[in-house]
Amino acid sequence: MFKTDKESLEKLSFEFDVADMARFRKLLDIIQGNDLSSLPRKEILRLSSGLEQIGRLKLEGKIYAFHIFDNYAFTQSQNSAEGVELYLRQGDLLKDFLAPGSGDYVSQVDVAIERLRKAKIKVIYTGPIPYKGKFLGLSQDSEDPDGPIIRKKLEYSQIDEFGDEGISVVSLDCLI
Repeated sequence: MFKTDKESLEKLSFEFDVADMARFRKLLDIIQGNDLSSLPRKEILRLSSGLEQIGRLKLEGKIYAFHIFDNYAFTQSQNSAEGVELYLRQGDLLKDFLAPGSGDYVSQVDVAIERLRKAKIKVIYTGPIPYKGKFLGLSQDSEDPDGPIIRKKLEYSQIDEFGDEGISVVSLDCLI
């Protein structure tokens, strides 16, 4: 379908925007998951790997945002247990950019906006973390049995709040 050598992937990375890549990745996942491909499985895996490499090229140093629900904060405080977390993509990992250091509270959109403004960031990315899976080392839910944190794609109201303050949210069908 497409070449996956370094030069070809670099060319593709200039032609695809991030939303296109996410849609293509989702299509590959559907084709593979439902055994609908006329291509050998090895070829589908090669294409998926190529998309991951393009993602690394395009999204290195970008910020990912997720809606969170913190069960521990819900039981321990009067503050809201719902909020946002921000992560910086560094290679094949997501590093904390704005995540609370305590389970007693969660960061709200206004705090995230201030953090993004200070860093002069005007575009962030969100999407669904695979169910019971991980995305770049971040799981959909924490493994703390006493108070798991559940992460998901930003809610529409949160996306609107970011947009109202001049921060564009690229909502991906599939995280890349």
